[in-house]
Amino acid sequence: MTTLQLGGRLNGCCRNVCPGRAVARAVGRLSATAAPVLDMPSITDRERAKQALLDLVKFTNRGLGVLTFQRGLIEEAQVRVESFQGPELEYSKLPGKWKLIYTTASDVLPILEAEYWLSPGPLSGFGIPRPLEVGNIYQRFTSPDEGVVENIINFKTPVTSLTFTVGARYDVRSGKRIALVFENARLGELKISEAAEALIAPALLPRGSLQHMILLALNEFQLKFQFRTAAQLASQAVTQRDNIAAGYLLSYLDEDMLIGRAIGLGGTFVFVRE
Repeated sequence: MTTLQLGGRLNGCCRNVCPGRAVARAVGRLSATAAPVLDMPSITDRERAKQALLDLVKFTNRGLGVLTFQRGLIEEAQVRVESFQGPELEYSKLPGKWKLIYTTASDVLPILEAEYWLSPGPLSGFGIPRPLEVGNIYQRFTSPDEGVVENIINFKTPVTSLTFTVGARYDVRSGKRIALVFENARLGELKISEAAEALIAPALLPRGSLQHMILLALNEFQLKFQFRTAAQLASQAVTQRDNIAAGYLLSYLDEDMLIGRAIGLGGTFVFVRE
């Protein structure tokens, strides 16, 4: 089957998820880089493989609603990129903030689905805002010596925006594997809209001390609590210990792309550096 035929079929079956032209271009790049390499792969080959993966995930809403056929193409493109990774990562490239662009993880996709199910649907044409919007999702790593990682999710409602952050410790276990122990979560960085602020403290009226206290309390709002995964809770019930580590395979890492695979629960993650 030619690339054009394949692109045409994708355009017919996945036009709501990924336009056929973008998929055809991505498949073309993937086919161009999939030939056996006799010598050391060049930088150009690696960049082509990365671009093919980026093209395939571009219109997938971070993996939500991807059809099985398209998911297979993305998996092939991901494996091709991973083939350029040596036996060990350069962990010095890991620290920083990474933005999620694609995932198959069962504990992340329901968060994206919540926005879909809460959307106004046909009423959106009347300008009715969504009650919940899921913004960017990040992983932020410190250096391996410090060993801190944060999962960050930005949310937005018609009157506020806020950030949910889950903190964990991580240890390097091998050349490509780290172990995570989740510890805490916090809800904060709350910002109210101009309309909500005007409702609390109208601009045409003098602001009293109560209004100032309310606005200050909202700006400084932060809720902290312990966070444990299902595996940690199960371990605690059996062994009275909740510090069980979750395995995380970092299958590819360079200056601007990070690919991870969760061990145990499964699921893959593709990030680009923010």
